[in-house]
Amino acid sequence: MTGSVMLSLACATIDVDAIVDAVRAVCAAPIHVRDETVRSTDFADAGTAERVKGALRRTAIELVIDAADRDRLIEAIAASRRRLPVGWVVLPVLDQGLLA
Repeated sequence: MTGSVMLSLACATIDVDAIVDAVRAVCAAPIHVRDETVRSTDFADAGTAERVKGALRRTAIELVIDAADRDRLIEAIAASRRRLPVGWVVLPVLDQGLLA
């Protein structure tokens, strides 16, 4: 894949700083971070209270990168000092801009 892609990560809130630090060490793209609640009944990495509630507190991290940088970023995140698993997905960016 060539061009720009969006790397979207889902991680435990406690791991955000470690992941953002790892990304910033290898990439200058703006990093968007937001808290989320994921509703489900099937969580492999959920704590007991999260399973009972059916609500998982996670943080989404998104950045638009050059497709060629994807593997380097995934490797940096994998090597980061985090506690829990991180989900990731890469989506093509069809177009982007800035409205003034």
